Amino acid sequence: MPGTICRIFNEYKKWRKNWDALCGRCGKCCYQKSVSRNGEVIIDYFAPCEHFNKETKLCNIYEERFKLCDHCGKVNLFCVLFNRRLPQDCAYAKTFRVWKKQNTVI
Repeated sequence: MPGTICRIFNEYKKWRKNWDALCGRCGKCCYQKSVSRNGEVIIDYFAPCEHFNKETKLCNIYEERFKLCDHCGKVNLFCVLFNRRLPQDCAYAKTFRVWKKQNTVI
């Protein structure tokens, strides 16, 4: 486990100044989500945030999203590591949830 924490921290140091550049622009974080009993993230593609542009997959109020949208949550390292509603194929999750990579059989 200590090696995993070091790898996560070292990766975070590479990205922290340019955090938004890591985003894959999939837009999945802008839809309502729930988690099934078996831990699967269920995305309701019929319920996007009112500020989400489906064509560009970008937020129309990005710079002021935390002030203007009550539902918008910051995707920080804590969220990436522990928020079960963040899909596994999110670029942040793929980068920092290294224990998921360790369990993958090639």
